[in-house]
Amino acid sequence: MYNLPDTIAAICTPHGTGGIAAIRISGAECWEIANKIFVPVGAYCHTPLQHMKAQHGFIKDNDKIIDEVIILPYKSPNSFTGEDVIEIFCHGGIQIPSMILDLCLKSGARLAKNGEFTYRAFINGKVDLTEAEAVNEIISAETEKAVYAAGEVLRGTLKEKVKSFRERIFSLITSIEGAIEFPMDVSGLDRNEIVNSLKNINLELLELIETSKEGQILRQGVKVSIVGAPNVGKSSLLNQLLENDRSIVTEIPGTTRDTIEEKIIIKDIPFVFIDTAGIRDHAYLDKPEALGIQRTKQALEKADIALVVIDLSVGAIHELPLPENGKPKIIVGNKMDLVGALRETPLQECDITISAKYGTNIGDLKKLLVEKTKSISHVRASHAMPSPIYVNQRQKELLIESCSHIDFVVGALHATPITEDLIADELKKAVARLDEVTGQNINEKVIQNIFSKFCIGK
Repeated sequence: MYNLPDTIAAICTPHGTGGIAAIRISGAECWEIANKIFVPVGAYCHTPLQHMKAQHGFIKDNDKIIDEVIILPYKSPNSFTGEDVIEIFCHGGIQIPSMILDLCLKSGARLAKNGEFTYRAFINGKVDLTEAEAVNEIISAETEKAVYAAGEVLRGTLKEKVKSFRERIFSLITSIEGAIEFPMDVSGLDRNEIVNSLKNINLELLELIETSKEGQILRQGVKVSIVGAPNVGKSSLLNQLLENDRSIVTEIPGTTRDTIEEKIIIKDIPFVFIDTAGIRDHAYLDKPEALGIQRTKQALEKADIALVVIDLSVGAIHELPLPENGKPKIIVGNKMDLVGALRETPLQECDITISAKYGTNIGDLKKLLVEKTKSISHVRASHAMPSPIYVNQRQKELLIESCSHIDFVVGALHATPITEDLIADELKKAVARLDEVTGQNINEKVIQNIFSKFCIGK
């Protein structure tokens, strides 16, 4: 995927209008390239480039000045990638950074691929795989909680935790293999002690695995499907939640034919609201509306929370396909502006009553959504305590596999006779899965898949 001997370059700041842009060059020829295109000025105009000594000057293409810049050199191994690195800070915009990058490419660099700088940092031992993944997650973080959670992993907290598991299991393997190799010198194994040690390790692994749900919420958001019969006010409710006219609102039933997804942040938690087609049984539904209803049912199955909207002015809850898998739901009584205080309505069946037309009680509904989120995760509302470690889906699956190998050993030691060499082999498989978490031992295709999701320039 990557040709490591090459010197690579890329713009590492977003394209578009801005005060400052940055171009990064990494590889053996980067200092040579910098000396070709950079002309220092001022007191240090005759001083050669020095490690971590910023210099002011100009980028020139032959005799033409492109821009006034600050250049910051790094010498291997003391750089992000572990290689020689040059970072050029120029004026922002679209044209100037592109012209400087083109000049770097003409001078001997090639354009970096997605995630190639971080890949080189990983290959050169500057970060492990969990820290590399955290780099991408901290860039894409949409909330403070997501930043703090990714920051914990970036600082090596997950790496150290997995390393601790590995060392404890490996210590048991060493004891077991010692008993096999030197039976006369090593006293008999205490199998109960091994079982207790493995149970403690598995308990801690399971606690770490449990964080995957919270991590998924911080990365992807809480999925909330807004469902109900036609014309109960689902689209109006979405517009009120977003504070924007995102969905078309009419009095004609069946206006919404497809699902509409929008993300907002409430109390530092991302929510993905899905406006769906109204559910109704009708012999004469046209094909688009029927397909829309089918997608409504699919969205309901994938949702973390269902917002079930009813029309209070009708006075009855329509039969709806509510979640059957224990996922939380909120019954929202809409159109309270059309209902008199003494009129008989299904208020007792509602968790909250609102007016999507006038925005009444929308703030209370948002608070209720945050409370419901606590029932599906342990995402916290404050930063008073250190951020927990949230594992991603890849890490979760490997940790589960490691747990299963440990469980097998515990079960075998309890139920059936098992030889020491089989115990050691099974525990080595548990260690191998942990090594895949940190990237110490991992398939190259998996690595390529991880870094291909990074942006160019990171």
